[in-house]
Amino acid sequence: MITWTSKSPLVALAMLTLSACEGGQGFSFGGRPATPEKPLLQTALAGGAVQVVPPQGYCIDPKSLKRRFALMARCDALGLPDVVSAAPRGILTLALIEAEADAPLPTPQQVAEAAGLSQLQEAGSIEGASIFVAQGPVPAEGMSPRHWRGTARIGGHVASVTLYGAPQSRAISEEGRALVAELIQQSRSKSATPTAPGS
Repeated sequence: MITWTSKSPLVALAMLTLSACEGGQGFSFGGRPATPEKPLLQTALAGGAVQVVPPQGYCIDPKSLKRRFALMARCDALGLPDVVSAAPRGILTLALIEAEADAPLPTPQQVAEAAGLSQLQEAGSIEGASIFVAQGPVPAEGMSPRHWRGTARIGGHVASVTLYGAPQSRAISEEGRALVAELIQQSRSKSATPTAPGS
């Protein structure tokens, strides 16, 4: 198990950039046996400590789920044509590592260094989270190297969120930042808050 500590930030960040977070498998579009086939509107990761709640119009691909990883896309792209959405088309991922209570969040600069990103532009922050846009490797052909990233503390874990879209798509515009922020805020509000030692 990888735990985020202030003594080993780049090791932990490097693992976050592997997306699947466990086993170094990178992006995984294959599933485990006996996973649900229907796209999900919410799921639990990390033994139930983190509830993943996608932004409006997005669903979770059940075939992507790992203990600390989920991949999301627009619901219609995942086979729910009845779910009409004006959300930008893109691929959202959320990966987790356990975090010590007093460990600081990684900075955008640390994430960029660990993930080999360039042209970093910070885009402000929401409470307890940072969101930025950068250039970097893409998980699939036809996606823009420009993409959004966010880090936040959720349910006793550090979450790394990434949003990819096609070149010139709305997902890599300011609308993409809103999707990342919505995923972080909704997931955090539904996730367990760890109890402090001795309480």
